Amino acid sequence: MRVRGCALIQKDNKILVLAYDYPNGRIYALPGGGVKEGESLADSVTRELKEELGLAVEVGDMRYVGDMMERGKIKQTVHVVFDGRILDGEPILDNTQTSAVESLWLDVHSLYEVKLYPAVNDAILEDLHSGGGKTRYLGNCMRREWA
Repeated sequence: MRVRGCALIQKDNKILVLAYDYPNGRIYALPGGGVKEGESLADSVTRELKEELGLAVEVGDMRYVGDMMERGKIKQTVHVVFDGRILDGEPILDNTQTSAVESLWLDVHSLYEVKLYPAVNDAILEDLHSGGGKTRYLGNCMRREWA
């Protein structure tokens, strides 16, 4: 089983994402990655954002946990989404560290229609509309139609 930590970083009604182009279309991912042996979840998020985007980030509270079952070559993955805040830097994609094609600030209203990895679109939108957010287990957040 794979464990992946990622950050939900918001600014001006937008969220920071990485874009990937697959044969079935564009996918947006919350920045983060797999946890290495001996590394904490928070440390993995900090490391991944430094490596892939050149950012120093503060990892805040855990926001969501969701499962994605194994499918084909893709291992079962538990996604842990943390609130994040940029401490230093502007997101600049390092193509030697990721297969993403760009990083961008995605308008939150786009979450109604885009493919987000992990598929936490509804949870983010619910939290924005309710004016808050609580830590919660989302269960199956599998929408891997691009895989």
